Amino acid sequence: MGFAMQNSGYVATFRKLTPGIVASQRLAMANDIVETTKSEVSLALKKVAPVLGIDGTTYQVMDILIGLTSSDDWRPDRKPLVAISNEKLAEYVCRSKRTVSRCIKKLSEAGVLAYRDSPTGRRFIRRDASEGGKYGEIQVGYGFDFSPARQRVNELKDLAKGFAEKLKVEKEAKRTISRLRRHLEDLAVLAVQEEVCFERVQDARAKLENCNLSMAEKAEALEMLYQEAVALFDKNEMSSEGDISVTPYNHTNIHNLDSSNRKRRLALANHSNVHDPEQVGVEMAYDKTKNGKISATKAPCPEGLALENISIGLMSKALIQLKEALGFEVRSWVDLFELSGDISLLIGLSKVGWMQAENKVGRYTAVAVLAATAEKALRDPLAISSPGGYFRACIDRAIEGKLALHRTLFGLASKES
Repeated sequence: MGFAMQNSGYVATFRKLTPGIVASQRLAMANDIVETTKSEVSLALKKVAPVLGIDGTTYQVMDILIGLTSSDDWRPDRKPLVAISNEKLAEYVCRSKRTVSRCIKKLSEAGVLAYRDSPTGRRFIRRDASEGGKYGEIQVGYGFDFSPARQRVNELKDLAKGFAEKLKVEKEAKRTISRLRRHLEDLAVLAVQEEVCFERVQDARAKLENCNLSMAEKAEALEMLYQEAVALFDKNEMSSEGDISVTPYNHTNIHNLDSSNRKRRLALANHSNVHDPEQVGVEMAYDKTKNGKISATKAPCPEGLALENISIGLMSKALIQLKEALGFEVRSWVDLFELSGDISLLIGLSKVGWMQAENKVGRYTAVAVLAATAEKALRDPLAISSPGGYFRACIDRAIEGKLALHRTLFGLASKES
């Protein structure tokens, strides 16, 4: 082949060689050609560009050059060459020729391409016309050779994968740091209300923020500090005992209540009533049994039986004052979840208090108790001096299995009607 007779490692004498350029020229002269494709190398280069320090105009130049190469020239028996002048490249990227020259040098030093300079400085490619003109094999070619990138394709893919994993870890660490910072701020506010000594945690956090740590290390340190801060409230017995006794409303006839419960259970067996909010106690979920069969179970309250006799229809009938105050309708549990933040503010419950309740009894039980507490507080503000304390006391009773929330809701619904 005429092309094979050319000196593939030739660099013009006016170029100042650097170790990176020399390494690229050696890769271009390698004999054990890696089998790959233009698209594979192009994708790897784009993913690994930040690792190689390729950005801005340099990235644009690289993208244009590799786009101008022929896919057939990436076969093992050919050279992925591209011939284009600096003037034309400068027009494409709207930069000066000097800038383009620096970008090409940077690509060479990064091991992406190698120089293939002609004696006259011209860049051109002549192909075998008998094989199809512009798609024929290169006989003589001068310009830029992407053989270094082809030889390094597996290395580049590994670098790109490692970089992506690093970004993922850093992104997750940033989210964790932001979340824990908010939690610690909430705990600081709560510490004032609960008279908990929080100064040491604040000092430790200030020192931690000024430490030169990686994102992952800072996230881990903040997690430990947060756990330590939560433990302070546990030691301070943040159970709010004595705030108010939990005496549920009971204005319904027990016999009628039991009869109503039996009717509701029978309604669950009727598929036509499955989606009726008046008949279904809670949303249906599907769990796999041990023998692999699918069975319908009442969900979601795996932590206890607090929601056993409660339907979303009952919730809607009971929360008259709350719906009017916040201007919303209770059509599903999702409606309540979306308003949990507003309801918490309404009764003066902190984010930390809500999160702790959710962790203790689950989100469904927690939001039902929250809504019932707010409704009772709105109907008779003088009866509940501390709605937040009342809520936490209800959560404690739910944990013990002593909370008759359905009686409270039936009482609210019957009293309103």
